[in-house]
Formats: sequence, C-alpha cells, structure tokens
Amino acid sequence: MRIALFSETFLPQRNGVALILDRLIRHLTTQGHEVLLAVPISWRPRGEVPLHPGLRVLRVPGVPLPRYPDLTLALPLAPRVMREVADFRPDVIHVVTEYSLGVTGLQTATTLGIPAIASFHTNIPRYLPYYGFGWAGELCWRYLRWFHNQAAVTFCPSETNRHELLERGFRNVRVWPRGVDTTRFAPSGRATPGDDGAPHDAVRLLYVGRLTPEKDLPVLFDAYEQLRNLRTPLQLTLVGDGAYTGIMRARAPADVTFAGYLEGQALSEAYAAADVFVFPSRSETLGNVVLEALASGLPVVGVRDGGTLENVEDGLNGVLCEPGDAGSFAAGIRRLAENPALRSRLGQNARTWAEARGWDAAFAPLTAAYEELAHR
Repeated sequence: MRIALFSETFLPQRNGVALILDRLIRHLTTQGHEVLLAVPISWRPRGEVPLHPGLRVLRVPGVPLPRYPDLTLALPLAPRVMREVADFRPDVIHVVTEYSLGVTGLQTATTLGIPAIASFHTNIPRYLPYYGFGWAGELCWRYLRWFHNQAAVTFCPSETNRHELLERGFRNVRVWPRGVDTTRFAPSGRATPGDDGAPHDAVRLLYVGRLTPEKDLPVLFDAYEQLRNLRTPLQLTLVGDGAYTGIMRARAPADVTFAGYLEGQALSEAYAAADVFVFPSRSETLGNVVLEALASGLPVVGVRDGGTLENVEDGLNGVLCEPGDAGSFAAGIRRLAENPALRSRLGQNARTWAEARGWDAAFAPLTAAYEELAHR
C-alpha cells in the first residue's frame, strides 16, 4: 500500500506524537509499504528529518506556534502539497494532527477522492487553561469535532479517551493502542544510581516528559516539599526539556535534579536507576512514558484522570491520586516510599503488564483500517 501521512510534528521534535509517528513509519516501511510524510520544517530546525527506506518526505515551511514554540504550524501551501500527493497516488491518507497541515490533508483527501483516517493524540482543550485560553475550550471541541467527523475513522490511544470523544459527538472512533519496547526498557540489571548527592538509601523518584505547564509539575513539586520530613529520604529527578524549562527550574525545590533530554541507553538507564515513577499530568490521552516506566519495573504514582487510567490500576501496578491535589499526590508517594515490599510487588506487576503490550499488536488495528479503507 501507499500511505500519505500529514503531521504538524516529527523528529527531531521531542514529543510523544513525533516518536510514535517515527515508529509507525519504521513499521510500515519494514512491512513493504510506501510512505509519504508531509511535515512542516520551522525556519530554525533543530536537526534533520530522519529518513527510512520507503519514506518520501514532503517538507512544508512553517513557523513556531505562539506560546507553544515546541510545535511548528505549516504555512498554507495546499496546491503544492496536493500536486505532490497526487503524484504519489496514495491508497489512504492518515491525518495525524488537526492543525493547518491536517486541514490540508483532509482537503487533499476530499479533492482526490482518497479515504482519510484521523488520529487524536493530544487533548488540546485540556491544554488551553494552562496557557490562559481556558475560555476557548468549547470552541476548540467544536473545531475538533468538525475536523474528525470528516474522516472515515478517528483513532485515539485509549478507551478512556474514546469514551470522552463519543460523548462529545465524535463518530466512528476506534482505539489505536500503544506498545512499549520491553527489551530496551527493562528492570533486569538495574543501574546503580549516580552521584546525585542523595543519601545511599534514598527512594529515587523519576519524572520523564516535556517540562511544560500542562504536565502539572507544580503539583509534583509541592508534593515533594510536603515530604521533607519523611523518615525515608527522597530524591526527585526530572528527565526532559521544553520551552518552559527555565520556568520549571525556578519553580522547583532546590535539590531537584534536572537531567535534560535523554534518549537511547541513557534514557533506559535513567528508568533503571529509579524506584518510583511520578506523573502528575491530567491532560494525557495515554502517556507513553508511563508504559516505559512500567516496562522498567517501576510502580507509578499518577492521577485518577485522563489516559493514565488506561495503564495504571491502583494497588496493582501503581497508586492513583486526585488530580491537581498535591496532598493526595504526596500521600501516594509516601505510601510507596515507606513500604519497600509494596513497591517491589507493584513493580513486578508493572513489568508483567508491559510485557503484554508489544508494538506489533499495537499497530494491528491501524494497519487493518488502512487495508479496509483502501479496499473499500
């Protein structure tokens, strides 16, 4: 098959959508499919777009989104894009993001008579209050509903997310789950913590993700401060970066370690050196880093909201807390920090949970939909 993908984000940008899209392209090209990727390139790109055999990249100029420079919006060059897509002759068009390039993808599908699939990765209305645009939430939902209902099928990453979309009037919503590389992320041979200044017997807390407002990191910082007098010492490390890194550093307690953006072996070792994964975000549609933590044998302290509920079960592989409540989050951390036996049991269950979630099975519903629409 030939698949045309439209996405406002891709590597070297550092976010879950870009990483999943890269993995999808590798999966498709390995299976012998041809892929065209339409993606914006900012005026100041942070690196080269990776190429895979069987991948053709259509680079569309773009500009960083105001107040969220981690995302680049493509300029409206629909005629040029449509010509190149027509020349590629795709069997199906997959619109990965809902911004300007996504609209171009839907227009191209309609004009050329090609079936379109859309995917819902990011709960944008939940982001808006963090950037001063909470008043625009309902308008945003109306736009997203209009956008996705033009596609034959919309895929989202979790059942929790699917139910929310159906309740808001989205049609033909299916789940495209996420997988995890249980070879790369594993608890075997746990790394020895480095010299981070923490006591040798400290319980090491780890957060991985973008350092942006919608991740609710102040809740984590406040919870950490509340546990200063805990009998068991704690050490908190944050892995990730973003346009708001400086603000988060200024807001964090003085002894928090900022490790920056890590990938490859360095990221695997960061998980392996930790004892508990802490993730206060309530804006997730899934949370890929949660699966990586579970595969690494880490119990998760998360919130009882959003996509975290897809993979964390309270008392089975983690602890769920009230969203936005630092006191509840501190209690969750304390529960695991003071009970090594519980921490070990939940960590073993976490690994078992992740082992049942491989990438081949995760891609199956999506590729089946490609075949279904292409034959239709």
